[in-house]
Amino acid sequence: MAEDLTVLIANLGQLEHLRPCLRSLFDTTSGETSLRVIVGFNFQGESDNPRALAYDFPQVEQLRAPVKLGYCRAYNQLMARCTGRYALLLDDDTVLRNGTIEGMVRFMDAHPEVGIAGCRTVNPDGSYQKTTALMYSMGTEATNVLRPAAFWCDGIDESVTTWQSVGWLNGHFLMVRAQVIEEVGVLDEHFYTFQCEADWCLRIRRAGWKVAYVPDVEVMHIGGAHSVASNVKSYRNLIRSHVNRYYFIRKHYGRVALHAFRPIMSISAVLRLLKYSAVWIVNPDRRPEAGPKVEAYWKIALLGAAAHPEQLPDDLRREHADFDLLLPVIPR
Repeated sequence: MAEDLTVLIANLGQLEHLRPCLRSLFDTTSGETSLRVIVGFNFQGESDNPRALAYDFPQVEQLRAPVKLGYCRAYNQLMARCTGRYALLLDDDTVLRNGTIEGMVRFMDAHPEVGIAGCRTVNPDGSYQKTTALMYSMGTEATNVLRPAAFWCDGIDESVTTWQSVGWLNGHFLMVRAQVIEEVGVLDEHFYTFQCEADWCLRIRRAGWKVAYVPDVEVMHIGGAHSVASNVKSYRNLIRSHVNRYYFIRKHYGRVALHAFRPIMSISAVLRLLKYSAVWIVNPDRRPEAGPKVEAYWKIALLGAAAHPEQLPDDLRREHADFDLLLPVIPR
């Protein structure tokens, strides 16, 4: 293999966060670890950003798709070009610290039983960011009815100082062995985004590998400051994330579990529908937030009676059908 680590970054065409991300990657990585860095742009229309990136970072390889691919398909196409012993799936809104890359590669080298790993993550203000979670199950979903995002309570917090096996890891920083990609496969593109990391981690665990959280290596993640807050999710994302949960339950626990899951999801959706309906009525300032949620949770509540709640509605399915492959970029 050509290098120790192939770094893969999917980007929607903006350089605002990508430049600091790449700068931190190259500035904090010594010659101890050999790198190959690939950025996959996926956005509609024309832009000078690929040319600007080539000027600032000529060592970075670029690929381009003319549309938004979604997390899974974008990273799968990038992983198809991976040549390193390890691949790092890295969000473009992360900033690496000194020793991040070397520390993670040394950890993976020292722990051959670990198939995929993530590290300690902080918000831009330095506060701890939750990035590990319990595996989705009927138990976590039932708890989630009254306590949203119950799966995040997995016992891993900022006080942990030694590496731990965890259920699943957030997708902003995932270091995975090339052997695992070959053995287990890549991300399931049915998810598009949301819950895909949990699915991948569960498949990796079932293949006999460990999923690890490494607290003595750190990155800063900008977008994650709000990633688990429901008030940032759009109508489409809310529906997609709930459809994906149906799909996850069906895929990993079977049809009986899927049918048992229907009332859990419907009750949860009705409770949130009532909550945001009340918010819309009593707080006019929050109507721009509450309105789309009322619409989304009404549709989610109806999914419980759908023949195939694990499948996206037609209007969302058309958003990511028939996409072209990522192709090499030749800056003008």
